[in-house]
Amino acid sequence: MRTLALRRVDELTHARTQAVSRWLSAGHRVGLDVPQALSGYLRFNVKGERGGWQGLILARDWLHHSLPQLASLLSVEPSLTSIASLFRAVPRPLPQMLDELHCASLWDVELIEPQVLPMQALPWIETVAGRLWVAVLPPEPLRQKSPQSRTWLRDLPLRLQLILGSSDISRASHARLAQGDVLRITQLTHQCRLANHSIGVFSLTKEGLHMEFTVDDPSRLVGSENGLEQLPVRLEFVLATHDIELGTLQNIIAGQLIPLAAGTEMHIEVRSHGKRVARGELVQLDGQLGVELIEVYRNVTDE
Repeated sequence: MRTLALRRVDELTHARTQAVSRWLSAGHRVGLDVPQALSGYLRFNVKGERGGWQGLILARDWLHHSLPQLASLLSVEPSLTSIASLFRAVPRPLPQMLDELHCASLWDVELIEPQVLPMQALPWIETVAGRLWVAVLPPEPLRQKSPQSRTWLRDLPLRLQLILGSSDISRASHARLAQGDVLRITQLTHQCRLANHSIGVFSLTKEGLHMEFTVDDPSRLVGSENGLEQLPVRLEFVLATHDIELGTLQNIIAGQLIPLAAGTEMHIEVRSHGKRVARGELVQLDGQLGVELIEVYRNVTDE
């Protein structure tokens, strides 16, 4: 039996590709390439507002782009070691391009040999100080929420459970349960639970249910937009659906295979409590199965 061949997605490569896409959308000249094996790269670590990252830049390129007047006044090309010292001494050697690549301070600035350069493709961005390579990405920024995404979030189905209470019985009593037995509810809770979070209590009246939120939960889970976003949403990933007869099902259980249509792995449905929320491709991500999203359904018309 042959295993379904899936496209392999490397998590680090995927993160770098996503970063290049974000920077391109922000209007910058960017790319994803393997750095040329040249002498004179400066490697440095950066502390930024959104976290640390690591960069590479050619020392001579930085000098000519950042300090062109100084470079033109020098009769002799300065050594790479001198440029590295200057890079460390300048208060702000890197321009502010993106919030994601914010630079508050630098440390561990060093010249590296060509054989130390990364052999895999790195994201780069053109700056007024030359081409900047990002060897280690900062933490991925939180995406801006649009009014459309908030509406989509509110439309996602969640399961509200109204729990009367609970009882503890022995295993022997459990084994003897039979039709007609009456189970006592010994611990009344009248608890309201939403997505496995307690949000309040309820009482039974002639008119119906009367719900009262607990003191701190309404503002945290229900009364605010940010609260709603903290609720967990269970996602299901559907490979395929088939209409099948019970007789056929028995044969399948006995070992018969269900044929899959060509390209099934490209049409994985992502559902939440039966509602379609996205479609994607089934991939292998660092030894685990994953779904790379191709389309996200944010409107009712997308269904």
